[in-house]
Order: sequence, then C-alpha cells, then structure tokens
Amino acid sequence: MKDLFRKIYPVIAEQVLAHTGVRQGQGMDLGGGPGMLAVALAQRSQLRLSVVDPLEDCVQLARENIAEHGVQAQVEATLGRAEQLDFPEACMDLVVSRGSIYFWEDQQAGLREVWRVLRPGGWAYIGGGFGTRLLREEIMALKAGDEEWLGAMRERGRRNPPEHFQRLLDAAGIVGEVLQQEAGIWITFRKPGEGTP
Repeated sequence: MKDLFRKIYPVIAEQVLAHTGVRQGQGMDLGGGPGMLAVALAQRSQLRLSVVDPLEDCVQLARENIAEHGVQAQVEATLGRAEQLDFPEACMDLVVSRGSIYFWEDQQAGLREVWRVLRPGGWAYIGGGFGTRLLREEIMALKAGDEEWLGAMRERGRRNPPEHFQRLLDAAGIVGEVLQQEAGIWITFRKPGEGTP
C-alpha cells in the first residue's frame, strides 16, 4: 500500500491544508495505516500528529515510516479505534482519515468521536480519494488485473454514496459538507467555537 499509493499522500496533504487552513497544533491521522498521510502533513506544516490504527502491524509500520522520514519529533503512532478514541475531549485541531471510514464498525459512532475530540474551531477531513483524477487513473491502471481489489473498491463505493455520508452527519447532529470529486469523496466539518467565522 505504501508503494502503490505513495504519490497520493503529498497531494492529499496539500488539499487538506488548503481546505482547512490548519498548519499548527495537534492533529490525528485516524485509521492511518502506514502513517504516510501524517508524514506528508508533518513535512508541510508545524502540526504534531498521532497516527491511530486498530492493527498492531500497521502501528509498527507507521513507526518505521515516521523514523524513515525523520519526523519523530512531530508524529507518533498508537493503537486505537475510531468508535472509542483514547483521547480527551476537545484536544485536536485537525482530524484526517483517508480510506478508513469504510471499515469502521459503526461509522456514526466514529464521526461522533471525531466531533468529541475536536477543539472549537477544529477541522475534520474524512473519506477516501486518490488526490487527483490522473493519480486515480494511474492506480486503477496498475490494479487493472486485480479483480478482488477492484470489486471490493466498487462495493465500498456502492455502500457509501454521498447521500449515505450526509445522512450520517445529519443523524450525528454534525453540520458538514460531503465533497464528491473525480478522485474521491470527502466529509468535511468544522466544530463551532473559537476561531470559527
């Protein structure tokens, strides 16, 4: 996954930073797997980030990638689940998550937890995407012969259309936006409070 998707993380990191304007404070890469989105964010900002993943192997891989890229002062990796984050209320300025929401056992509970840990004025940027249409096409071409992977991706998309994510936000009482793009789909919201226009 790290090698196949390595090009998309810097692009998505730039998109996150441009959309949210958050460049310092505390951040979380939720369901971050190998931690490459957190690494890309750290390289482009002053954020301190926690990679949170439910799999020990992924946490270990993230720690290796963090060390390899020399961002240990900014990024750590720890075990955790979206539905029950081991973080205090209102401690995060930014929560990002690429690709993990499709695997959460309870998506609504996960979104509520993201809302809980956000500080007033904090941003969430959650969903799945490949950065740009061209990067998506490149990855799809590389995976063209992998029917299992392609079938699983199509099924995730079928079960998680934009209106599904909007219903989750509405049910959780979160005012947000569902962005449908050529390269993917993202849920974004900002917690009202200090710093919110």
